[in-house]
Amino acid sequence: DVAKQFGLVGVLFFTQSCAVNCIYYHIQRGLIRVPLSGPDSKTISIPGAPELQPREAPSFIHRYGSYPFWFDTVLGQFSNIDQADWVLCNVFYEMEKEVVDWMA
Repeated sequence: DVAKQFGLVGVLFFTQSCAVNCIYYHIQRGLIRVPLSGPDSKTISIPGAPELQPREAPSFIHRYGSYPFWFDTVLGQFSNIDQADWVLCNVFYEMEKEVVDWMA
């Protein structure tokens, strides 16, 4: 938001794996609903990755409500991703190429 206010190029930098960021993105957009546990719990499906069991999700997603500050902080980084000029990811492409290609 600040970059755009000053007419600068906006860049996001994600340090976690693309698969994890893809989970966060889908939760932030409402495509994956939390909490993941309960009678309606099912596998987590994200583009380019095998289906995951809820317990395989990041801890504050799997144990929804356990770290509310981190939950809000991590999901908040996707609130304006569509406005970014560049998105940089710390990734080893060959290990996550299907997810990276989907994110591209």
